Amino acid sequence: AGRRSGAGTARARGTASRAARGTRFSARKIVKGLTRRALYDVVRDVGAYCEFVPFCKGSRVTPRETWRARARDEDAETADGREYFEADLEIGFTVFNEKYTSAVTCEAPRMVQARSVKSGLFENMTTTWRFTPLDGDEDEEDEDGCAKGDDAKAREVTDGGVIVDFEIDFQVRDPMHAAAVSMVFDDVANSQINAFEKRCKQLALNAARKT
Repeated sequence: AGRRSGAGTARARGTASRAARGTRFSARKIVKGLTRRALYDVVRDVGAYCEFVPFCKGSRVTPRETWRARARDEDAETADGREYFEADLEIGFTVFNEKYTSAVTCEAPRMVQARSVKSGLFENMTTTWRFTPLDGDEDEEDEDGCAKGDDAKAREVTDGGVIVDFEIDFQVRDPMHAAAVSMVFDDVANSQINAFEKRCKQLALNAARKT
């Protein structure tokens, strides 16, 4: 297994592991100055990935009537307290280019998981984001993941830090492509958190300029 650190005071830590039939890459970083909800909202906004996510060439949330992996009625989507939708994505690297469909499940503000349901290159691929308060006290946020109380309390929650875990687990259909894909995805795992953190801060800065 390999381990790699990213730049910055709160470093992303990457880990690679290989199971009998698949490969998994993961990264962890402590992010300060942002709430779980801010990070969650950016990860949930799959349609905007092509604007800032490394190696993402295209992204769009697909119409409900085209969804494959789950019942399409509203009750089925919300009965377990989670949000569900599907999205088409395209990723491009020097060694390959792939278009695929993901089924996305969101649990605000704790988790976003995307599972491939239509792909030529991947037998399966699952990416999972988890957001945990650094102090472990999830009660410091309201149901929407926003800081409770007055401005001083809000600053405590924001400055306390969020543990961001990113994991990608996949199996390539063609063994001939497996080594090349694994090499690329090692870089992906280590760059994802930094890209989303940067996006959050840019959106916050843009909002501040409008006020």
